[in-house]
Amino acid sequence: MPSMRNGCRRLLLVFFLAAAGAGFADETAPEPVNPPLLWFDVGERLLYDIYWGIIHVATTEVTTQWVVEEGQPLRIRITYRTKSNGVIATVYPVDDILESVIDAETFLPVSFQKKQSEGNYRSDEFTVFDHAAGTMTWQSRLNGNEQTYPIEADTRDLITLMYYFRSMSFYVGKQLNFRVMADEKLYDLYVEVVDKEKINLSKYGKVPSFRFAPQAAFQGLFVRKGKVTFWVADDDRKLCTQIEAEVPLANVRLKLREVTGPGDDHWITDLSDAAKETSSRRGKIGPRRR
Repeated sequence: MPSMRNGCRRLLLVFFLAAAGAGFADETAPEPVNPPLLWFDVGERLLYDIYWGIIHVATTEVTTQWVVEEGQPLRIRITYRTKSNGVIATVYPVDDILESVIDAETFLPVSFQKKQSEGNYRSDEFTVFDHAAGTMTWQSRLNGNEQTYPIEADTRDLITLMYYFRSMSFYVGKQLNFRVMADEKLYDLYVEVVDKEKINLSKYGKVPSFRFAPQAAFQGLFVRKGKVTFWVADDDRKLCTQIEAEVPLANVRLKLREVTGPGDDHWITDLSDAAKETSSRRGKIGPRRR
């Protein structure tokens, strides 16, 4: 399944649209006393389905939580976990974790971790950002390799950039340029808003979304390894509703399934109404007879 693996990696490359030394945490963090005003609610949980062609192959869960440590600046941990499912999990098991820890005041990354298990492929990488010194240090925990790169004042990793992206306003024709760290390298990422369309989501109906066409360049040369397109909802949350990547044999598609956590907008209330309707239908059917 190498083409599926490459397709999933391309999805992650644009899904910016996953405290130094911190581990992958499952515990619920305490709410800080005076949190900064952000454009999204910490505690938000997003669930995405990944399809290879028409086959549902994996699920990605995105979670956010506060990192409150005595004597340390307030931070936010954002974690992506992708796991294969069904028959695919038996022939090509995938269990990937991407995690960023972000300074809550500056919204710049403190660290980025990537731990991948895809079939026989393994990676375990950790990057520390030192914006005061203008450097980032990447390390492979599998072979001990380490490299330090210069960074700019606004250099971010993919996950941090994805959430920073949600603070912006969009219109068709708008162009955006970013400097981003991905796969232990620095890239210039160019993004254009090319259209506005409706993306049909199973639990939310047709959601008006901006369609984006990203291009990445490294060392001044454009990299075009398959076409990638993504869509962002035209509302206050600006959630990524869908991503598509063209790869050999089939297309890979990532689609938003549900949104849970704090908030009372349509992402939360529509899901609640859908659950109530399903429960009501089940009630009318009644219990099965044995």
